[in-house]
Amino acid sequence: MSEGLLARVKRVNAPPPPEESVALRVSVLVAVMAAAGAVLHQDVGSPGLRLAVIVGVPAGFLFSYLARNRDRFWLKVVLALGLLVAFLSFLDSARGLAEGASASEIQIPLAELFLWVQLLHSMDVPARRDLMFSLVSSLTLILAGAVLSVSLSFAPWLVVWAVAALTSLVLAYRRDLAVLPALERMTTATDSAGNLLRPVLGVVVIVAVLATGALLLVPAAGTSTSLAFPSRLPAAVRIPVPGGLSNPSLGAGDPARRGDQNDRSARKSFGYFGFSDSLDTSLRGRPDNTLVLRVKAPAPDFWRGQTFDQWDGRRWTQSDVRPRPLGDGPPIDLPATPGDERLRSADEFVQTFYVERPGPNLVFGAYAPSQLYFPDRTVFQLDDGSVRSATEMPRGTVYTTVSRRPAVTAAALRDAWTVPPPAAIASRYLELPPSTSARTRALAQDVTKDAPTVYDKVRALEQWMSTNTRYSLDAPPLRDGADAVDQFMFVDRVGFCEQIGTSLVVMLRSLGVPARLAVGYVPGERNPFTGLYEVRADDAHSWAEVWFPGVGWQAFDPTADVPLAGDAGVRAAGSGLLPYLLRHLPRLSAVVVDTGIALGAIVLLLVVGVRLVGWRRRRRTRPRPSWADLHLARLERVGARLGTPRRPEQTLHEYARALERVGVPAEPLQRIVAGIELDAFSGEPLDPEAREEVEEALAATQAAAGG
Repeated sequence: MSEGLLARVKRVNAPPPPEESVALRVSVLVAVMAAAGAVLHQDVGSPGLRLAVIVGVPAGFLFSYLARNRDRFWLKVVLALGLLVAFLSFLDSARGLAEGASASEIQIPLAELFLWVQLLHSMDVPARRDLMFSLVSSLTLILAGAVLSVSLSFAPWLVVWAVAALTSLVLAYRRDLAVLPALERMTTATDSAGNLLRPVLGVVVIVAVLATGALLLVPAAGTSTSLAFPSRLPAAVRIPVPGGLSNPSLGAGDPARRGDQNDRSARKSFGYFGFSDSLDTSLRGRPDNTLVLRVKAPAPDFWRGQTFDQWDGRRWTQSDVRPRPLGDGPPIDLPATPGDERLRSADEFVQTFYVERPGPNLVFGAYAPSQLYFPDRTVFQLDDGSVRSATEMPRGTVYTTVSRRPAVTAAALRDAWTVPPPAAIASRYLELPPSTSARTRALAQDVTKDAPTVYDKVRALEQWMSTNTRYSLDAPPLRDGADAVDQFMFVDRVGFCEQIGTSLVVMLRSLGVPARLAVGYVPGERNPFTGLYEVRADDAHSWAEVWFPGVGWQAFDPTADVPLAGDAGVRAAGSGLLPYLLRHLPRLSAVVVDTGIALGAIVLLLVVGVRLVGWRRRRRTRPRPSWADLHLARLERVGARLGTPRRPEQTLHEYARALERVGVPAEPLQRIVAGIELDAFSGEPLDPEAREEVEEALAATQAAAGG
């Protein structure tokens, strides 16, 4: 009984004919290895798995070729058990994630599972069907590599995979054409080439559509496991004053070098003057679009560097600049500072920063940072929560900031103000200088008179500023002795983020709402191919932070839109793909565009003309069906209606006998066959009377067959 069952299982799993093409096997192997390399390049997998894939996949393909004609039943059983073990290991890894983790967090274990599938499957690819499965599954791997990639160094892997995959498809279709019957081939070389090219192009289009669709649907790469991103500090240049602020991009304005009278260096084009020990709103000039940071994060946010709390009418400073050393990491725990609310319900938000240009020794991160994975063992924290490194951070520095973000929504902020601010917050973040004008205070009161909550007051002020002031990089200079907020709100009505953010903070303080000015970067542009936010120097920004009981500090800004933490959804890997491509495609001049359109129209007309001429030529040369061909076709339709279609090898007389057996009368059938044969083979067409007799016999036969 068991032997009979085993025999049936073997029969059901009987393999198709083995694939003999070495070229096809090699091209599929190259595609698989390119896809695996794209994933391994992202530091996925243990050293053992990496070695197994690099050595085992080519060895498996070689073994499959050498054993392609052997019985592989027991090998399939062993490989199935191996796949089961790999899948169970994946489930164990997924179960080990924190409860409530998002789908993006299982992408590294899932990529490892895909590698195991490729490795085990490579041991059994005897037939072309198996090779095509490997090729399709390599698409999954290459997509995993794209999602996990942190730079465009992924591109060479993609190019190699695409070339190898296309070569494999061409070889596979060419083999199909080689075994087609001769009668089914096209008669000309052009038609044969088109017959080969059309299905290949079709498959390429389908693959491209599926790959793009998958990129738009698959979740963005997970970032909740901080250790997945190695911290790195290429050069350890100590800051002259421990815990002091340094910004070498400011040149002579670097706070760490102001005592050096011989330093005549100028501010770099990407240096932002706000990353200093003070922020002077009378200064003009903005950084260029140099790439300064790349940030891997699951959602956009403000990348905060530091805050200012003391305002004198023109300049912001910090009231407390005493640094507190922190260490004993990684990770380095960052204690809460005044105004912070460390809620148990807060979500962990992990960001990894890749430094592209030397800048300030500020450690950036979304509010509120709680842990830091940093190359150096010591960092310094100020009492506003900002963190400074003990060393300069040159290009190539990598660090990870872990923030705890409460699920902030508009409803939660409206409900937050149930108690007055504590004295430590009020005394520091409600202070205003004597230069604050009465009309500034009156305007804040008037704009917010109908706002029932603090949150609504903030939004009302933002709306008024958006409607009545204008953002411009060409803001007028600040007059000597003038209050920056008064001049911006009532004289110029034009400014950039420093004036706008400062005005919002001052008006909120005049209403008794604790607020401060923060500086850092807006999220930057998300690259859908790498999943990283590309932060440029001109993304440097200042904004208002407002204190809410039970929430902590919340960012607000009339000029930049970043979702509240509770409203920000999980983004797909390819989110923003089309806008990104449109922004980065080269912009052509009007002359080039018009010329291209004209040439395209000419080419289109030529192609249509050539096709029409070819169609008319084929129509003229194509032989018209004879009277015998038309009436034979009518007879075959009668037979098909009766369930007796004509087989290709049947002669006309053999087919007539087959029709007689299904009930077609012999007398009209013989008359029909004789007439068709005489017209087709006698060399002379039938006379009209004989043709009429055949047509009458056919009509009677059709009527007897039911139509």
